[in-house]
Order: sequence, then C-alpha cells, then structure tokens
Amino acid sequence: ERNVSWQVPQVEITDYPRVGWRGLMLDVSRHFFTVDEVKQYLDNMVKYKYNLFHWHLTDDEGWRIEIKSLPKLTEVGAWRQEQIGWFGGFSQPDPDAPKNYGGFYTQEQIREIVQYAKERNIQVMPEI
Repeated sequence: ERNVSWQVPQVEITDYPRVGWRGLMLDVSRHFFTVDEVKQYLDNMVKYKYNLFHWHLTDDEGWRIEIKSLPKLTEVGAWRQEQIGWFGGFSQPDPDAPKNYGGFYTQEQIREIVQYAKERNIQVMPEI
C-alpha cells in the first residue's frame, strides 16, 4: 500500500538526571584494567548518565600511577603474583615466584583517559 499516511501527536520530552552528582568507582588498584577497558567503562557510564568517575588508583594491593622521579613505585608496586580462587582461600605468595600480574598507567595514558572522560562530560576524581 503506497498511499498510507500516519499521524503522530506532538510530544515534548524533558529528560534529565534527578541529582547533579552521579558517580561510579573503578578500583584499578586491586584489579588492573587496560586503557581500552577504562574507556569502555566510561562509555558505559555515559549510557546511564553518570558524570563522576571515581578512579581508585592506589592502595596496598597496587600502585598504578607513573611517577618519573620515583620509578620503584611502579617497578615494585604495580606488579604481584596472580592469584586465582576464592577470597580467604589464597595461600601466602611465594617470595621467589614471578610477579606477572598488574600494570600501571603512564602519565600520557592518564592524560588521555582524563581527556576522553572530559569529552563525554565525565569528571574524573582520582583517589590516591
């Protein structure tokens, strides 16, 4: 049928968040996420209208920020032995085992993520 016409009533939709500060935390200290994974997290925040990214960057489990004048922070603090299992069921780490789990963000990568968030109207709140 070619001569079909539709009539749609005019509507006005006003859509805004109920509160101004809507945030989510990502704990990269305990479990490291790549730059691409952090960006994907930010993209998902936008879908649900979150506007504050609480970025948990440091803790005793991991140091994730490159400090050029203090390289030991990332040489030692960004890496640990990978442990798989249930919380409370892990054995003590072997001091001689390789520390092959973790990572850190370079200063440039941090700037890149902050800019990526800004372009999506997300404020970054780093926790150190």
